Amino acid sequence: MELKHVNYGYPGSENLITDFTATVPTGKILSIIGQNGAGKSTLLKLLMGAISPSSGSVEMDGHAISTLSSRQRAAKIALVTQQHQVYDEMTVKEVVKTGRLPFHSLLTTISDEEVRPFLETVNLADAKDRLLTSLSGGQQQRVWLATALAQEPQYLFLDEPTTYLDIRYQHDLMTLIQQLNTERHITIVMVLHDINQALKISDEVWLIKAGQLIQAGLAETVLNEQLLSNAFELPIKIVNIEKYGPYVIQLTS
Repeated sequence: MELKHVNYGYPGSENLITDFTATVPTGKILSIIGQNGAGKSTLLKLLMGAISPSSGSVEMDGHAISTLSSRQRAAKIALVTQQHQVYDEMTVKEVVKTGRLPFHSLLTTISDEEVRPFLETVNLADAKDRLLTSLSGGQQQRVWLATALAQEPQYLFLDEPTTYLDIRYQHDLMTLIQQLNTERHITIVMVLHDINQALKISDEVWLIKAGQLIQAGLAETVLNEQLLSNAFELPIKIVNIEKYGPYVIQLTS
């Protein structure tokens, strides 16, 4: 999957994304980092085909993603966002079944056994009959992850998946994402606010500013104080912590 000289903006306004060219590393974990409003979530939408570029192209397997139907895209790409429509009267298993719709015409034709493996992957098989709204925020996020996995995607996109989660749930979710990448070889693309989290978990990183790609490559190539300070418009220092490694901190002005 790649973007080739992609520009995107609303009619009559400046581009949100400008001449963006980059390749998503197959079978790896890619994180997109940058300031609020830098265009991170917009990039995810372009990669998914949810919006079309003003110019340039977004391609998957050598074909423009715009040529795929929504059902075809859903069979290849799954998305987990920070906010979801709440299904007040749906149980956990019923929510996860919605992830199987690319393979079925009706929700009623999907059996409980068909979604059990995805619930087991996120350790929620015992909660399958509970209402989604009865779960904690961290558990609900795992339900949405199971729903995405039920699509059996080649690409898993996560838009700020740790927002609203406490430190423990963030750790558990990142560990699970790493396991999915390692064991299922799913290509994972994440938008993250936490720079250290992104650098720790990612194989590659895209650092963006004002809709433009500042740096792309191995995580260690982004560990540059001047680069990060410029991108975030804040004084940033990188320190080495024993048994952890490089850690990015914001200096007081």
